[in-house]
Amino acid sequence: MTDYELLLAIAEDQSEEEQKKILNGLTTIVEKAKGEVAQTDSWGKKALAFPIGKNKSAFYSLLSLKGSENLPKAVNDNLRIEDKVIRFLITKKEIIKKARKKDTRKAKKSVETVIIR
Repeated sequence: MTDYELLLAIAEDQSEEEQKKILNGLTTIVEKAKGEVAQTDSWGKKALAFPIGKNKSAFYSLLSLKGSENLPKAVNDNLRIEDKVIRFLITKKEIIKKARKKDTRKAKKSVETVIIR
């Protein structure tokens, strides 16, 4: 299984109940794709760098997902048609790789961007 992170920006006019419905629907999508939501972290309402439509701010949520390589496509396909989600970003997390044994102080962490909307 591969680890992914999903960052959602939900429109500012959505209530807390509607935000929970979106996240619950997303959990269902992930489970149908034979994955799991490991952790959900709500960041609250934050101002956007620039207006997106009528939205000047959005509610942000960060989800840690685990699943196969098909998971990002399944999530992408469903979030693209969701009008209440104004932006999202899926990234693949990779393990920190140590350099050669000679120089163990050097470590790299690479993050591969999978999908940007």
